[in-house]
Amino acid sequence: MEQGLWGVILAGGPGSRIGGHKPWRTLGGRRFIDLALAAARSVCPQCLVVTGQVEDFLDLDCQVLADRWPGQGPLAALATALLDSPAAEVLLLPVDAPLVQPALLELLLRLRPGHKAVAAQGPGGMEPLLAWYHRDCLPTALRLVKAGEKRPRMLLPAVKARILTREEVAAVDPQDLSFLNVNSPEDLAKAQEIAAQRGQMHTN
Repeated sequence: MEQGLWGVILAGGPGSRIGGHKPWRTLGGRRFIDLALAAARSVCPQCLVVTGQVEDFLDLDCQVLADRWPGQGPLAALATALLDSPAAEVLLLPVDAPLVQPALLELLLRLRPGHKAVAAQGPGGMEPLLAWYHRDCLPTALRLVKAGEKRPRMLLPAVKARILTREEVAAVDPQDLSFLNVNSPEDLAKAQEIAAQRGQMHTN
């Protein structure tokens, strides 16, 4: 039985450029996985994690799904979430974006009426991993996965997704903090610097 909106954290990538174990990297003393779940829970009543290594996430207080197609990328992980959870709709977040802004997530959800998917436009283009998807996207996602497609951005035009403009994004996340993906030690240092600045600003 389909049950409402779920936040879905994608935690399946190897994170080799940062030395592995990406979900357990920390920012401000909090693990990436916990930061992602907190962001998702700020706008979603229920959350789950999709990963190829379920046994590594047993300490989490949420459902953890085994990726049906481990190693095949985030499009397959999205298909797994829609196949193996009761979600009628999902808000997708990557585990390696520790500065994602709840205001951007709220905007994605606010614009969903009349659409099958809503995605943000980041500095580098469409961000299919920071997006909302209705269950109606599942047949198209499955067709792409079974055809060997790994790029989740290929799903967005196929379902006529609503893409936020850069101006719409700037209204809720003017510094593009939501799009800082931590893939390297340099990215982590940058995120730590931003977090420290924001923490300092918050306390002043």
